[in-house]
Amino acid sequence: MTRWRWLATLVGVAWLAGCAVTPAWRANPTPDQRQCRDRLAAFDAAVAEAGVGDAGAAHVAGFPYLRTDRLLASFADELRDSPETPRHADWLARLRGLDAGARRIEAANLPAEARQRLTRRFGDAPAAAVNACAERLLGKELLGKELLDEELRGSEDRPARRALHEAIEMPDHYVDSWRVLGLYPLTRLGLAWGYTRWREEYLATFGRPFPASAEVRRYAPEPLAAEGLDAASAARLVREAPRSPLGMLALDDARLRRLAAYHAPAFAIETRSHDDRPGTPVWRRGAAGPRPGVDTTRPEVDVRLAHTRFHGAVLPQLVYTLWFPARTRSGAFDILGGRLDGVIWRVTLGEDGRPLIYDSIHACGCYHLFFPVPPLRRVSVAADHDLREAPLTPMSAHPRGEGERLRLRLAAVSHYLVGVESARASQPSQATYALTLAREPPRFGQRSLVLPSGGRRSLYGPEGIVSASARRERFLLWPAGIRSPGAMRQWGTHATVFVGRRHFDEPYLFEAAFALP
Repeated sequence: MTRWRWLATLVGVAWLAGCAVTPAWRANPTPDQRQCRDRLAAFDAAVAEAGVGDAGAAHVAGFPYLRTDRLLASFADELRDSPETPRHADWLARLRGLDAGARRIEAANLPAEARQRLTRRFGDAPAAAVNACAERLLGKELLGKELLDEELRGSEDRPARRALHEAIEMPDHYVDSWRVLGLYPLTRLGLAWGYTRWREEYLATFGRPFPASAEVRRYAPEPLAAEGLDAASAARLVREAPRSPLGMLALDDARLRRLAAYHAPAFAIETRSHDDRPGTPVWRRGAAGPRPGVDTTRPEVDVRLAHTRFHGAVLPQLVYTLWFPARTRSGAFDILGGRLDGVIWRVTLGEDGRPLIYDSIHACGCYHLFFPVPPLRRVSVAADHDLREAPLTPMSAHPRGEGERLRLRLAAVSHYLVGVESARASQPSQATYALTLAREPPRFGQRSLVLPSGGRRSLYGPEGIVSASARRERFLLWPAGIRSPGAMRQWGTHATVFVGRRHFDEPYLFEAAFALP
């Protein structure tokens, strides 16, 4: 707790420092603007002190009512010269929406005492109060027609918007100072050697049958959610769905659930212990306080709607996350084992509404694999010829036939993805799993879970990491500049390579290495 008090103090110092260099367009705030900024600062300080900050989106410096992710940050430069267009308005609304959603979750996760302090100051709904203030600040500073700088009144120049576009930065989850301290130009040689060795061993086993002695349990999505959809109607649902001015798909929960259920994979999991049975993350009682676990009596898969950019188009993505209780340690010297494990499978849909490419990581950001759907193909990239980790493509994923579903084969213990195959959707399975929308309350994709003694807490810490899932490999791999390598991470915080620099949600991830004829 002392650590978070120091963090709260730093937040206050940063706030005062920001006030000391107030720009001209913000020089004469109204009483309501001053009160709103005070409220936002007090809320952020309470969140920092309690250690319940949400790391899924990055704060925008100088604009405490906005947050960004990598996709929205990618639009900042191209929208700079079109401030009065529907695309710019959509962009601003989404920046505000990321902040508003994060504040609702942070308020729900505050300890009772901290929440009561905010309630005494703001009323019964602290998040609603600060979000209402944030909306007024947005309207006054970025949406209002008047300009506060008298010299610029009547001009088309908008100093607040210019400052916003300069403040937007692409979030980065590599720590450059660690790379400097870890002599990265030298240590990357060892990292590259270790990755090359793993890649050769992995590719040698990909697609091989499971050992005959292992039990293989099959899981399929609950059947009713996708009822009535086939390949043509699922593609049509995407093509005919409304789009926002930026090109993002606008689906209500019912249609998103149907589409997600149609594209959801089946799983064939080599099962040797309880740690190989999927389930739902929960908080459990522990001797030193709540500890995260996985309830294997309720298999669930989180699914979120995301987007990427591909040669001028904004493409929708369905992102599925499957959780396991642990990666079982094989012995005292196993540096990869530890509590909790997760596998993420992503389906990127092309402009025709059909799968364009699949890719996968573990919830730590490790083991990034790509499976393009023909005619999309892997092309040569510079990383193929140097030390960096080039996109690893074990195979192409052929279009699935009618009545079929992709089935992912996961190995025991490591939960490596060791095969992608087609299976009849009607093939019997030992169990089904439920699909849970990551944007739905009250869990919000594991960002707000019930505690055993009451109250709520995110599965993830303020840096987006499940601290209880820390692996011993972090003591060897820190020179790569990744915080706690091997630990489970929140969406939006996945750095995926040790040699080079890449994030799972980069907006132009596929453009460099994959091409259509």
